[in-house]
Amino acid sequence: MKKIIFATLSALLVFSLPASAQAVSDLGSWSSIQVVKSFGAPYLMARLEHRSFDSIRSTECWFSMAGAGYNFNNWLKGDLSYEYWSIPSAGNMVQHKAVLCFTETLKREGLAVALREKYELAFNPGAKSFSNTLRTRLRGQYKAPDSAFTPYLMYEIFGSLDGKGWVRSLHYAGTEISLGGGHSLDFFYMYHLYDKGGLTGACHTLGIGYTFVF
Repeated sequence: MKKIIFATLSALLVFSLPASAQAVSDLGSWSSIQVVKSFGAPYLMARLEHRSFDSIRSTECWFSMAGAGYNFNNWLKGDLSYEYWSIPSAGNMVQHKAVLCFTETLKREGLAVALREKYELAFNPGAKSFSNTLRTRLRGQYKAPDSAFTPYLMYEIFGSLDGKGWVRSLHYAGTEISLGGGHSLDFFYMYHLYDKGGLTGACHTLGIGYTFVF
């Protein structure tokens, strides 16, 4: 079962890469801090993230997030959040986002497979324009007994709901590391493909994240 799921995820990561990905290439980094406060089924969350590009020399963007969610049962949860984005790489553009997200997770022993659907409504006050995006993410991970490591593979695709089609796709390989007491780290490599004026840009991204759940 584990081999089949990870083989499927690996195939998605490989065969979803456009042939024109070599048109633009770069190296970037994503770093984040996230805090989640659980109240049983309901929870609150906050996140701060910084992203670099240009061989990790320049800030692409940063954003902050605050939201709330609810665990409907042991396999389905949903949350609603607000995000504030500052994007220096796009002329210091600012975006406000309302985000609605539902995640379904199936677990068996140490294996977990999760499908997440996320809707984003973004407002650009400079251009006075709105955009609608649907994001679909598939994640498979395995936690061995008595291990602090949870390796995973993940694939996410972004589609415009405004008639622009494919926007970007993210292809991850990483691991979470439990530090105990609700603290954890996340290290990953991501191959990021995105639309760049009719060409397909590519970015190799190194990521690190810290999460505290209490």
